[in-house]
Amino acid sequence: MAKRVSPALSIAAALILAGKTTHSYSFASAGESPSNQNISDAVKEPFTGIEFPRSKDHYLLLGTAVRCMLGQCKFAKARAYAVGLYVEDGNSVHQWMPKNSNEEVFSRLLRAPVARRLVLVMDKDVAGHHIAKGFDRSLLSRVRKSQGGQKSGPGKDALRDFTRCFNQEKILRKGTEISLLWRPDDSLIISINSRIMRF
Repeated sequence: MAKRVSPALSIAAALILAGKTTHSYSFASAGESPSNQNISDAVKEPFTGIEFPRSKDHYLLLGTAVRCMLGQCKFAKARAYAVGLYVEDGNSVHQWMPKNSNEEVFSRLLRAPVARRLVLVMDKDVAGHHIAKGFDRSLLSRVRKSQGGQKSGPGKDALRDFTRCFNQEKILRKGTEISLLWRPDDSLIISINSRIMRF
């Protein structure tokens, strides 16, 4: 079941979960067939070594990132998960995606009329409630700002529902795959190892 969330939460999630971008790929080369360019079918996130397929269920990989505690990515213990950022309908990406700055890329990506997908792959075992708290800390200020500084409102309710999905998980083991699918109608579908989370 898809959960309809406020656009503010979706936008904040897209910005925050991407974390510190560690490597990006030109959209032209990412969209080409590996057999034509003598490149591999997967892209390795540099810090964790976790590989993401260039295409996944009709989605095109735009880039990778890593989420680290306190920004200390050089320490293995500080790395929580790697992120693959995907967009649906890769052939149309070139029509609306710029190539000159990360800021402009994210600005246009957030407004694009296509489905966007963040795939998180755990780099170590982490308790579900720790992941939930991390998301809450990262997203709360943006949600409140979108509500005009109010502590309560639809964005806060959506954030509570979002983090509840992770509180339900005792442990997210290394290698666990979390998918956050943000659709053009502003619904958000969360799955953990292909299991749809109801919230």
